[in-house]
Amino acid sequence: MDKRQLRDSFLGSLQKMYDMELVAPLMEFCQGEMRVLLYLDVHKKETVYPSTLSDSLFVTRQRITTILSALRKKGYVIMETAQEDRRRMQVRLSLAGGRYVTEKGRFVEQYFDMLLDAIGEKNMLEFQRLVQLTAEKMEGISK
Repeated sequence: MDKRQLRDSFLGSLQKMYDMELVAPLMEFCQGEMRVLLYLDVHKKETVYPSTLSDSLFVTRQRITTILSALRKKGYVIMETAQEDRRRMQVRLSLAGGRYVTEKGRFVEQYFDMLLDAIGEKNMLEFQRLVQLTAEKMEGISK
């Protein structure tokens, strides 16, 4: 198989997975509001500013502002004026936001349990190895 055929086959497989009803909720973890909530959950002991989110998640500041506004309306984040610099806003996860992240995390655990049951441990380990290898190689390219 030549490089073009391999690329086209791989992209077709990715598109097929992406279009599956089961995968759609999982994709939510990789983008938008959920991605911000997950970041805040992982970094809950740190001071987080909107600029931190923008820089860390590679999302424009305008998009972060839009996401934070929506999350605030839902009661998932709290924004407060920073004590050390009253011109800046700090962002943190609310209790409701933490519960929401936990609930969504349970779904992902169930999804991966189903995936493991479907493809088996050996294939799951190989899949994980390939994803890790891809992440490492792509990180080297982007720098």
